[in-house]
Amino acid sequence: MVLPPSTQTLSCTGDACVLTSAEDFTPQDLNLIRRQFPHRLVTLDGNVITVWPRTKGEQ
Repeated sequence: MVLPPSTQTLSCTGDACVLTSAEDFTPQDLNLIRRQFPHRLVTLDGNVITVWPRTKGEQ
C-alpha cells in the first residue's frame, strides 16, 4: 500500500484500516487511498482516513 507522506500511523483490524497524521490529510491524500481500494468506502475526517470494512454482501 502506498501511503500519503504525512501518515504517522496505520492501524488495521480485519479488513478495516485507519491512517492518522499530525496534520490534516488533503483531498489528494484521500484520492490516493481511494484508488487503492476502489470498491470500498474510504472517508476523510481531518487527520484521519478510514478504509471501512467490506459489507457482508461484498465478502
